[in-house]
Amino acid sequence: MDLGFTEEQQSLKASARKFLAKECTPALLRQLEADARGFPRALWEQMAQLAWLSLPFAEPYGGLGADLVTLAALVEELGRACDPTPYLSTVVACGMLLQDAASEAQKRAILPRIGRGEAVVSLAVLETEGRYAPGSIGLSAEVQGSAFVLNGIKLFVDNAHIADHLLVAARTASGPDPAHGITLLLVDPKSAGISLSPLPSLGHGKLFEVRFDGVSVPRENVVGTTHDAWPHLAATIKRTAAIQCAAAVGGAQRVLEMAVDYVKVRVQFDKPIGSFQAVQHHCANMWMDVETAWLATYQAICELNEGRPADEQIAIAKAWASEAYTRTCLTAHQLHGGIGFMMEYDLQLWTRQAKALEAAWGSPDWYRRHLVTML
Repeated sequence: MDLGFTEEQQSLKASARKFLAKECTPALLRQLEADARGFPRALWEQMAQLAWLSLPFAEPYGGLGADLVTLAALVEELGRACDPTPYLSTVVACGMLLQDAASEAQKRAILPRIGRGEAVVSLAVLETEGRYAPGSIGLSAEVQGSAFVLNGIKLFVDNAHIADHLLVAARTASGPDPAHGITLLLVDPKSAGISLSPLPSLGHGKLFEVRFDGVSVPRENVVGTTHDAWPHLAATIKRTAAIQCAAAVGGAQRVLEMAVDYVKVRVQFDKPIGSFQAVQHHCANMWMDVETAWLATYQAICELNEGRPADEQIAIAKAWASEAYTRTCLTAHQLHGGIGFMMEYDLQLWTRQAKALEAAWGSPDWYRRHLVTML
């Protein structure tokens, strides 16, 4: 398997890195954290102009039809820049899910708007158990006339406060098989009966509890087939987890560079601390974490890109890349000494993002347990 980038992918990475170094700065991240909305509208619109928001969509929907490796190459650079936009949730998770499962009318209505930066879509799956499993989906959707009526709570919904659409996984039937009876519904977050409550987060995204109290949703808002949405959801969870690993790799690469740059100039005992063998060992361990995470990530993505299930590769990549990013950040803090633990120093921005990515789309422990069942 060839894991190298093509010339076009390398060009995309180079141009993305240059653009993000200028436009997605630590100063912007700090500004967004102080803002209740936390949405970089100008950056989002610029990303649309660069065709990043339409990158994975098919040409009939205004997209470029890029493959998963190209998408991951871009997401790697977004992770390197500690991207604060809803790219993963709107484009990778919801946009590609809609492209897979939605009706032609739904795709033509929503995907071009995502590509133009006019629509943010958030996926509402998790509930009180916090697991991406069919048995954990209990929000009820009962048929009343020509509509479904939703009652229940969704947790950790990314950027629900700025979303134009919520893509909600609801329980429309019950039975011995929990995977049967799950339906995807497009819901207007401004509908009567919806209330949002912000949840604390280590990362830069805004997470919300979304409460549905008798929310009426027209039956034509069903995405895919009633009762049979779980296969599409399961594929989306796997694909998004794999692509998110590329963001973790990009972030870890940047943190390693920050640490190496620092140990070259920090002088102790009249020498740069980078000349000390113990410090060099730390840097070598960080490099190994970054490189092995990159290899595991792109092996999983290449398998998916070839149309293979890749369950084992995704589990390995998610478990390893998530923790490798966190370990790289913690080691970088140690190498920076006291300054590395100050909120005024930029390193903490990446560390908090690393912990947020580690928990998103399934924890490393969950993927390790899942991997065991496949062996």
